[in-house]
Amino acid sequence: MKLWIALGLVMVLGWSPGPSFGETAMTAAKVFQTREGMRVYLVENHANPMVEVSILTRGGSVFDPVGKEGVAYLTAWMFNEGAGEMDSETFRGRLDYYGIVMDANAGRDTLGVNMTTLSGHLEEAFGLLSLAVTQPRFAREDLERARQETISTLKQSREHADWLAGLRLYAMMFPGHGYGHPTIGSEESVARITLNDVRQFHVKSMHGPQMVMAVAGDVTEATLRQLLEKTMGGVDPRPSPHGPVAATPSVAEGAVFHVAMDSPQTAIEMGVVAMDREDGDYYPMLVLGQAFGGHGLTSRLFEEIREKRGLAYGVNASFSPLEGRGPFVISMKTKTDTVAEALGLIREEMTVVARDGLGKQELEDVKRYLTQSFALNFDTLKKQAATWSLIGYYRRGMDYLQRWPERILGVGEGDVKRVARRILNPNHFQTVTVGKTVH
Repeated sequence: MKLWIALGLVMVLGWSPGPSFGETAMTAAKVFQTREGMRVYLVENHANPMVEVSILTRGGSVFDPVGKEGVAYLTAWMFNEGAGEMDSETFRGRLDYYGIVMDANAGRDTLGVNMTTLSGHLEEAFGLLSLAVTQPRFAREDLERARQETISTLKQSREHADWLAGLRLYAMMFPGHGYGHPTIGSEESVARITLNDVRQFHVKSMHGPQMVMAVAGDVTEATLRQLLEKTMGGVDPRPSPHGPVAATPSVAEGAVFHVAMDSPQTAIEMGVVAMDREDGDYYPMLVLGQAFGGHGLTSRLFEEIREKRGLAYGVNASFSPLEGRGPFVISMKTKTDTVAEALGLIREEMTVVARDGLGKQELEDVKRYLTQSFALNFDTLKKQAATWSLIGYYRRGMDYLQRWPERILGVGEGDVKRVARRILNPNHFQTVTVGKTVH
């Protein structure tokens, strides 16, 4: 489910005298539109005979019908379980014979389809992809297998404190909203999903005007255009019936919720609904998130909680941008008898950063880390296809990657302090702890 890199964390490159693999992909994307309205982004790279394809379409779990949460997840699960006249075994046998890897996944906003193939098998690969997109088999026995496997996964997940904490946290941050339930659904909702539910959801999701395809690798634009004209003509050219994402709720005051569990450590999840990609504070938010609790050794929480006090092996904070306002979430595990101390430190650090912002050197270090980390997030064909599909789906602009460095480097101390005051209010954070109850 986590194939895609988060678009908000796409990094800029370090400076080098000649074009690197990542630089070429950043600047050389071509874009065109099919007759069915699907936007296509192409990054040509003929160094190896491989092609990666990433499709995003409007069909994430936010569009799950009420009471049938998990429909998007099951639709993705069944994506390569037969198509056209081929049953599941035959279809997957064809994929294996040609060395084609094809799967799908459901996010909160989007239904994603991914394919890897040798360039010598492009015609066969796109033919099978087209069948899966436009003529899925959706057999009853496959749905039953998907349902049982999903329910089994849900039962196993309930044994993990961090999963339970995240489950409760999202419900508290997004009450009554489609973002509030897990993408996988619940045991009860999955049991209610019918074959017709999956078929209808697939039909609603595969509409050209809301589909973006990104292709990276050994294929020319002319060849790709011909392939799509030949294979993808069955995509519905009408707009998707999935409506706009409902406005995310504003929860004025935070609350604390504890789930009792006999666990050696207590999982802590804290979160607040932050902003969307169009917000004017988006780039300062990325910088603030990294400085406060991001990956690497540059974050406040890492320093205060792990390095100085050894209260946890790791602690991190992440901003997850969505079509609606996305959450800013802090996660960690600690011993039961240090939960109160850890929570106090996190809240104290929120107050300090909201009051004082970041120091000049600290801010420069964080921006340097972000800008020089780019190559690690854009160094394979798979990552390139995934990134360009996100850029296309969320309409970030063809110059998004090229302008990312100046936007990050342009974030000033005042920008970070403004966003910190807006986001890092301890009283607004929802807090969930899962572990032994302290009496």
